[in-house]
Amino acid sequence: MPSLKICIHIVLVLSLTACAGSYDRTALTPTAATYETFLPVGANADSRYFEDDSGARLADLESDMRKTLAQVPKGRGLNVLALSGGGQHGAYGAGVLNGWSETGTRPSFDVVTGISTGALIAPFAFLGPDYDNRLKRFYTETATRDIVRLDLTGAVFGRGFLTKATPLKQAIQQELTDDLILKIAEEHRKGRQLLIGTTNIDAERPVLWNIGAIAQSDTPQARDLIHNVVLASASIPVVFQPVTIDVTNGEVVREELHVDGGLTREIFAYPYELQMRQLLRSAGLSNRNNRIWLIHNKKLEPTFDPLPGNATAVANRAFEMLIRSQSLGNIESILALANRDGFGANITYIPKEFLTKPDEPFDPDYMTELFAIGFWAGQHKDGWVYNVQDWQ
Repeated sequence: MPSLKICIHIVLVLSLTACAGSYDRTALTPTAATYETFLPVGANADSRYFEDDSGARLADLESDMRKTLAQVPKGRGLNVLALSGGGQHGAYGAGVLNGWSETGTRPSFDVVTGISTGALIAPFAFLGPDYDNRLKRFYTETATRDIVRLDLTGAVFGRGFLTKATPLKQAIQQELTDDLILKIAEEHRKGRQLLIGTTNIDAERPVLWNIGAIAQSDTPQARDLIHNVVLASASIPVVFQPVTIDVTNGEVVREELHVDGGLTREIFAYPYELQMRQLLRSAGLSNRNNRIWLIHNKKLEPTFDPLPGNATAVANRAFEMLIRSQSLGNIESILALANRDGFGANITYIPKEFLTKPDEPFDPDYMTELFAIGFWAGQHKDGWVYNVQDWQ
């Protein structure tokens, strides 16, 4: 979940890693020829997918989607909510959801997807307005010290990572309680889906995790896996140590390294190879009421802001521009899917007029102000772009 000063961190880490140690993973990581046959410990075969799989290999996801479509009341249409990355800018999305709930018009989402900071928001968005207060608290009261801990000693003498995400992991464990995970499992049994994206950095591939399917196992291993998936999706490469996820082929246990889902895409709805139009038609839902709602926790329009002229400022700006370019490409892909499969598509994002700057990677004052901007957008039709053609 990239933040304003990430480039400073990356430069510092790269300068330190020459002295840093590492560890031999050759006996721990599945090989290129076998890694797809390994499954996460604590999960079933239908609990995760590679997002770039071909249609034939998405059979489990197609089966899950048929169950989802079967529970959608005729005439209502399918509602998909996609939540992007953005670090502390997730305060915008939290505000949108809170404001939307206040209007009484917020849909019950049949599918919720999250990347990076969107992965932190997604479980509570999935469970509905009763959990809005948790989002508000996290995105208005959290400070940097509550998320990361500086670890210069580890960067120099350890594996070269500047910070530890131990506080964030503890926060995830505290918020995603056993009771809450059981509620996610209950909603999954009704046919709803909660999908969170990570990046398998060993394989350089995007991974989709079906959190409800994992939650159904109701085991300590499954709960640990859910916590690790959410943590991995929010773990900035280099700045944070990658999250290790144990996998097995039934005989031996190996480990994969997973990092920020935003490394491979900033926002997603469903894989391109999933033939959603055909599935909708089979379920009797080929109507104009099917809708994808995109909440993007970043600005998408360029903002003129003269730089002070130093290397750090240029690096930060370059990084932000790269993120925006990737975001625009991901959004265009989702809109192309919407056109292909007959969805309406709505998007909201941080307006370029919002010029406040944070003083730290997680700045409570900044997030509180941004939350209020999102709250207004969630309450007003003008806070959304409602038509695909309007965006293009």
